[in-house]
Amino acid sequence: MAFPVKSEKSNHAFLSGERALTHARTMRRKGKVYMKRTRKTFGGMVASLLFAACAFAGTESKGQLKIAETVTVGSQEVRTGTYQVEWTGSGSNVELRIMDRWQTVSKVPAQLVALKRAEAGDGYSTNTEPSGNKTLAGIFFRGKKYELSIGAASAVTTTPSGKSDARN
Repeated sequence: MAFPVKSEKSNHAFLSGERALTHARTMRRKGKVYMKRTRKTFGGMVASLLFAACAFAGTESKGQLKIAETVTVGSQEVRTGTYQVEWTGSGSNVELRIMDRWQTVSKVPAQLVALKRAEAGDGYSTNTEPSGNKTLAGIFFRGKKYELSIGAASAVTTTPSGKSDARN
């Protein structure tokens, strides 16, 4: 049986005998090499896509909040301490949970507000009510270009009077 092989003289030269077998073995080896490369390349692409998907799926929707004074969040009073903060929801409207270890201390609606530049540090802002009580108005995180706006402060326009920042 003869196999067609490209040569310099003619595009349709035929091989026979030992040269044909050598050519067939060489082509099989090359085919296996190409198949291995294809598998490795495809596997690498799938792995990188999975890694990227995990990175986007893990977009941070949690953080840490250190409160230096007693503040009111929703209807709950939150005392001085370090709390875990998690939010769920799509778009800018989210549900914020403030937790002390596993226990939920407060659960309130909030709004994710985009910032022009990343915050320099972690912290929170409060509003002082006429009675003197402080309510949690916002939470911001170091290196993030968003903040969480809470309660009446979640309206895009807020009045600067009576508002104070606490940075950690």
